[in-house]
Amino acid sequence: MRRLALGLVLVMAACGSPEPTIASDPFDAIAQLRGRVCDQDMVGSAVVIDRHYLVTVAHNVAGSDGGLTVTFEDGSEHAATLVGIDLDRDLALLRAPSVDRPILTVARAVAGEGGRLIRLRAAQQREEVPFADADLIVAVGRNIYDEESSVRRDNVRVRAGAGAGFSGGPVLNHQDQMIGVVYADARLDEMTYATASQEIDIFLESIDSTTESPSGRCPR
Repeated sequence: MRRLALGLVLVMAACGSPEPTIASDPFDAIAQLRGRVCDQDMVGSAVVIDRHYLVTVAHNVAGSDGGLTVTFEDGSEHAATLVGIDLDRDLALLRAPSVDRPILTVARAVAGEGGRLIRLRAAQQREEVPFADADLIVAVGRNIYDEESSVRRDNVRVRAGAGAGFSGGPVLNHQDQMIGVVYADARLDEMTYATASQEIDIFLESIDSTTESPSGRCPR
């Protein structure tokens, strides 16, 4: 069990602050993410990984001009700012200064393990989808714009049907540790794909600023 480590500047900014608590209930650490993105209303998920910080997927926020909010199960809504984005790994980091909640810990996925996908639906209702057999795969060569990329990223694939609102939410093992962040689903064969937790580490290590980050262009 481990926490995700943010980049040097973020860690220094948190010096002197108490360690965030670990969520005993993973729903305490997930939020419904909303915003106006590329002239459409976007609804996705985000996960609290440290005090004031949440991770989601890049395609949720690419093309956003601000106005992002995260809403938790208790109905509390918080303004969020994009502070990091990786278009190749399909990951994004949000800063929400008023968010101080329990966090999820992370673990590396183990082939064959089971777990569940979770998210908050409309009116912050819980939804979860179990899975029984995780696969470890490698994605090669395309970014969120379907352009060529040199990045090879570790993925987790699970047989579980998940709708669009799960994007940016966690894949949990049976210990309620996050082993990946959902980015896509294939509805015909009910497969869901997630960026593996070790890729989140690589992404966070690349972030050296807490200032607002450009969101890139619209992916569609």
